Amino acid sequence: MTSNGDRTGTPPLDGVRVIDLATTRAELAGRQLADLGAEVIKVEPPEGAEARRMPPFEDGREDDPDGSLYWATVGLGKRSVVLDLELESDRERLRALAASADIFIESFDPGTLDAIGLGQQALREANPRLVYVSVTPYGQTGPDAHSPSSDLTLQAAGGLISLQGDGDRPPVPVGYPQAAFHAGLQAAADAVIALNERDRSGRGQFLDVSMQAAIIWTLMQATGFPSQEDRDPPNRGDDRADPLPETIPGVEPTVIHECADGYIVAGLGVATALRAGIWPAALRLLREQGDFDEAFAVIEEPDALPLLLEDPESAEVVRRAYEAITALFRRYTKRELMEWATRERLLLAPMNTVADLLEDPQLLARDYWRTVGGRTHPGPPVLLGRTPMVIDRPAPSLGADQHLVEDPPRRAPAAGSPNGSSNAAPRGAAFAGVRVADFAWVGVGPLISKALADHGATVVHVESASRPDVLRLGAPFKDGIPGLDRAQFMANFNSSKQGLALDLQTAEGRALARRLIDWADVVVESFTPGTMARLGLDYETVARDRPELIMLSTCLRGQTGPMAGYRGFGQQGSAQAGLHGITGWPDRPAHGTWGAYTDFVAPRYGVAALVSAIYERHRSGLGQHIDMAQVEAGIHFIEPLILDYTVNGRLARAAGHDSATACPNGVYAVAGTERYIAISVETAEQWQALRSLAPLDGFTGEELETYTGRLARRDEIDEALRAWTGEQDGYELAARLKQAGVPASAVQRPSDLYRDPQVAHREFFVTLDHSVMGPTPYDGLVTRFSDKPVQLLHAAPALGEHTQYVLSEYLGLSDEQIAEHAAAGVL
Repeated sequence: MTSNGDRTGTPPLDGVRVIDLATTRAELAGRQLADLGAEVIKVEPPEGAEARRMPPFEDGREDDPDGSLYWATVGLGKRSVVLDLELESDRERLRALAASADIFIESFDPGTLDAIGLGQQALREANPRLVYVSVTPYGQTGPDAHSPSSDLTLQAAGGLISLQGDGDRPPVPVGYPQAAFHAGLQAAADAVIALNERDRSGRGQFLDVSMQAAIIWTLMQATGFPSQEDRDPPNRGDDRADPLPETIPGVEPTVIHECADGYIVAGLGVATALRAGIWPAALRLLREQGDFDEAFAVIEEPDALPLLLEDPESAEVVRRAYEAITALFRRYTKRELMEWATRERLLLAPMNTVADLLEDPQLLARDYWRTVGGRTHPGPPVLLGRTPMVIDRPAPSLGADQHLVEDPPRRAPAAGSPNGSSNAAPRGAAFAGVRVADFAWVGVGPLISKALADHGATVVHVESASRPDVLRLGAPFKDGIPGLDRAQFMANFNSSKQGLALDLQTAEGRALARRLIDWADVVVESFTPGTMARLGLDYETVARDRPELIMLSTCLRGQTGPMAGYRGFGQQGSAQAGLHGITGWPDRPAHGTWGAYTDFVAPRYGVAALVSAIYERHRSGLGQHIDMAQVEAGIHFIEPLILDYTVNGRLARAAGHDSATACPNGVYAVAGTERYIAISVETAEQWQALRSLAPLDGFTGEELETYTGRLARRDEIDEALRAWTGEQDGYELAARLKQAGVPASAVQRPSDLYRDPQVAHREFFVTLDHSVMGPTPYDGLVTRFSDKPVQLLHAAPALGEHTQYVLSEYLGLSDEQIAEHAAAGVL
């Protein structure tokens, strides 16, 4: 068990003041900063923040400003003051608050606050150290900067919807609104990065966060297919409705299977499952239970795969074994299968409901749940060992902290770094001089260290030819030709890093790893818990004489607890965090989220925690160990649904296109093969605008000006819209709808993003010259930093590309020593 030191320490952002003017587009930003210890002053209009009117509500409290369970989530830890920004006197009070602040967050339409003297230029002139963060649907400028939007249309514009859902029906969004959570959390992490940069330069800057770009970063490897293989991911383009390929007839390629009390996620496609060990483990269990057909023994042979794929008689055996295995699953509960998967180290996961989460033995063992204000909330998404996050103050009542406006504001921090010195590092290089030993593979860990690398840190990514980063084995590949140095999947997650080939299975390799850690300021690792200890590289060992060292350990279930040894990726994480089970159609088993979805939730929490620990170390000189369980982070993206169940007893199910705030809210077919448009209406004005364009003459009356009135006739409205959209061009129709004020977007595929004028305007895709793949488009940053001239510093490394340089320049080895290690197979 890893020691985390004093868990009663001061949180890392203690002393940081945040002024929070965010709408529901970015409320999670202030919430995350409050969890990290900042003083977050929520500035609300007289009627209260929009989040107070967002469902779900505590039953019977729909008109109570404290009755929203959404507000209970995003307002947790904040302080509330009321200011009427239509009054110049209150605008002046807000200016005084901003003059005392470190961070200012807003998410109004571009130009709204500029028009009343509260824009970034005015406030930063008054307080040059202010980090001003603006979150908008598409960014501050560009052809879509002023386009209306909703969660549905942003998931469509960012490409996520096109990758989800059953092929015989229109695609679906994630079953609970996600765009504002992704963008808000990204804004929080980037704001703290800007605080770190301010420690060097003495100046704040302007951060322009695009919600569309935040969604693009959930697409995993999908954006690499158009640029590298000239296509969209398989079954995600014109071929979306085609059946998934069966390796063997009768063996379904689906990953979702029924069990005794619900569903599990387990890949049983033959090649994948044999590699993952599920079939051999299931056959052993069948044998133990006396249900084993001796004909199945052929499947247990180590080299069985070629035979199984080519021989019809063996294929029939596999089909019968498949039926036996799926029948076996139906005998066991989700919890029993999860315990089996943990013991056997299998890529199998329960598709948890909220009710399952509250009884999950791993979460209970880690004391995850918190009672705050009489309600059950998820605990910290990340455990910081010395400066723990704080989740103990409920969302405030309206104006509960009005004295903060009346009291004289505190003096703004003095210019310059904490010790009064200046730093000659270029603007935007928040982590110049910070050295990172990156032992993380696949998704979450590499994305966390990538954030440091892209902002100037020297990050050395460690792997070896015998055990390369798994993403080097995954498509898309340059020109469709597999190769360890041809995988854009890996490259996209590791920009700005250097590559070191080092075999940790050798004693010499472990010794060099220890020297690399001794060189580093920060270590990131994503091994199964206990692995670093077996290598002699665990935090207690390496930090014994390095109190300033920070180590972040990330895995699916955390470093402690009965299921700490569970192995898996983001697909298993999404299933366990409750996101899979709410994504799909309510009349079918859930389809689940696209790919390794929690791999794009957890890194944002991990970056926020890690850069906050670095910021705190500037003041204390002390490091710490950080334990991030990816499932625990992912649960936060459905936190209002947790409260809805614990408070009201309502259990969320797959939502299809259902929305608690918008109607109509759907994905409708348009002209072309498997082409769709997303249309969403949340307000009376948007409904009137839709009626001005669509043939909805039969839908009149005051009741239809309301969400509930339209919801009562949703099926009729959807039928009329489907008939209207079916023969139209999706992009042209979306443009007309947006121009009229209706949230709409063509459902974009990854290939469409390269032609999107707004994406191009923001220069989101960044071409970098890879040493093997040549000039290659990379996904750029979600946030545009005003004082960061270069988004990504350089291409990802080829395997071991910088081994000689790292060993000689950073670790001080001679050429002869390096040659000896190479000859011995250490490198």
